[in-house]
Amino acid sequence: MKIVEVLRRAWSRLIRKQWLFLYPLTLAVVDILAFFAVYAATEGRLTWTAFFTADFDRWSYIDDQFFSGFSPTTELAFAIAAGLIACLLTAMIRAPFFRSIAGSRYPLTPRGWKEGSNLFLMYLFTFLIFRLLPLQLPGEGPLAQVTLLVLVVIGILIVFADYVIVFEDLGFFSALRRSVQLCARRWITVAVIVVVMQLVWYGVDSLYRVFYEQGTRIFVLLPVSRALVESFIVLFFDLVLIFLYEDIRRRSPAA
Repeated sequence: MKIVEVLRRAWSRLIRKQWLFLYPLTLAVVDILAFFAVYAATEGRLTWTAFFTADFDRWSYIDDQFFSGFSPTTELAFAIAAGLIACLLTAMIRAPFFRSIAGSRYPLTPRGWKEGSNLFLMYLFTFLIFRLLPLQLPGEGPLAQVTLLVLVVIGILIVFADYVIVFEDLGFFSALRRSVQLCARRWITVAVIVVVMQLVWYGVDSLYRVFYEQGTRIFVLLPVSRALVESFIVLFFDLVLIFLYEDIRRRSPAA
């Protein structure tokens, strides 16, 4: 299947099943609430502008609070708990989200605890690799560039892993191997989609950064619009990747 056909199918499904948007929007709300719990535990005075400014650069905030001058504290334990809960809720939401894309219904829960636990491990793994690990590395220089390249390659290779867990009922490690196998069959197409997705995220981030770094009071519609835009991006790229995954899987031997 050509990439144009994948895009056409993704857009057609998006038009016919508008309620799909509620899944990534719920995920966006979960992410904001998880960071709010961390922020409230570390800040004495809570204000709308200060919170959403910190939320925009949440990983820099977390690095400053917990990893620069690392020490075990109650706040750190609270942040770890919030991260684990966020990963669990992500697994609970994305499993039915994937099934709603592929099917005709709008399920609300994973198919079972096995599926949910494997997805939890998957999202915990990606959280550690793509979010926390980069915080421990220098922001500039050859090491940072090599690390970024390695992370992009890993992201491409495991991009189908959570779909494999849901649609092929495989465990965490088997899903990682299966994703690598599937990506190898259409690696150029997969790489192009992942790179385009990263560029779109970078563009949206740069656009909103203009408003968040002005140092003025943040209007309520700014974080709301950001959550809506990012939810739409998540929805569209999951649609594209799931249809591409299904096409590759039909042409690939079973795991």
